[in-house]
Amino acid sequence: MKPVQEHTAALATATAPVVDQAAAAYAAAIAIHDQAENYDAVTQFEKVSPPAPVYNPRTVEPLLSQEQLELRLAVLKGLQAYTKTLVAVSDPDSKDVDAAAKSLGGSLAGLGDAFLPAGMSAPSAETIVVAGGSTTNETISKQTDAISAGEQKGMSLAIDALGRYLESKKVKSELPGIVEKMDPEIKDLCELLAKEIDILSSQETIDFNLAIDRQTLFLRTVSGLDPEVRREQIMKLPELARQQKQAAQQLKALRAALVKLELTHHALAAELQGNNPESIKQKLSDLGAAGGNLGKFYSSLASPAGM
Repeated sequence: MKPVQEHTAALATATAPVVDQAAAAYAAAIAIHDQAENYDAVTQFEKVSPPAPVYNPRTVEPLLSQEQLELRLAVLKGLQAYTKTLVAVSDPDSKDVDAAAKSLGGSLAGLGDAFLPAGMSAPSAETIVVAGGSTTNETISKQTDAISAGEQKGMSLAIDALGRYLESKKVKSELPGIVEKMDPEIKDLCELLAKEIDILSSQETIDFNLAIDRQTLFLRTVSGLDPEVRREQIMKLPELARQQKQAAQQLKALRAALVKLELTHHALAAELQGNNPESIKQKLSDLGAAGGNLGKFYSSLASPAGM
C-alpha cells in the first residue's frame, strides 16, 4: 500500500496551494470590484440631479456577499479535507484527520443549494453629464444566470456528495471504491469552480476598464487641480493597466491549476483501479507546479486604499 500512500499524500500536498489561491482569487476579485465602485462613485456623485437620482453609497453591492464568500471557502476547505482523508484512509499512522473531516463534512451538508455563482453582465453604454458637458461611458449590472440552472444543480450535488463522504467512516480496503465514486463529483466541482474563475476574470476586466475610464474621465473634466496632484492621479492609469494584465494572467493560471487538479484526481482513481493511466507522478508534478505559482500575484496586489 506504500505507493498508494505516496500518491494520496502527493495529491493532498499539491491540492493545498490550489485551494489557498482559489480563496485568494475570490478575495482579490472582491477588492478589485470594490476599487472600481470607488472610482465610479465620483462619476455617479457628479451626475446632474434631476434627472439622475442623487447618489446613495448605501446602494452599492459587493461582488460577493460575505455569506457567498464563506460558502465558497467552506467548499474549498472541504475539497482539501477530502484529499487529507484519502491520506488518513491509506496511512494507518495518520491521526485526527478523519474526525476533522467528519466535522467539516457536517458543515458542508446542504450548502449546495445556496452556492450561487458570482457573475456580472457585459457593460452597457450610458451618457454621463458632468460639469455642464456630456460623455459616453459604461455601466455594469448584475446577472443571475452566469452559471446555468443545470450547472448550479450539478454543483449542489457535487458539494453534497463531498459533504457525505467527509461525514462517513471509511477503511483502507474501501479506498479504490471511494476515489472512483468521488471522481465524477470532483470533476463536476473542479469544472464549475473553473467556470466561475472565468466569470471572475471577465468581471475583473470590466472592473479595471471601469476604473481606468472613470479616472480618465475625472482628469479630463475636472479643472483646477494642483499640478502635482494631477500628476499623481495620471500616474495611477498605467499602474491600473499593469494590474489588469497581471490579474488576467494569474486567473488564467488558477483555472489551469483547477483543471490539473481534476485530471490528477482522475489519474489517482484509475491508478487505484489498476488501469495504469498516464503517469500519475507527472500529473502530480504538474499540479504542484501550477499551484505553487499562484500566490505571488495576490500577495503583491496594491490594496484599493493605496490607489
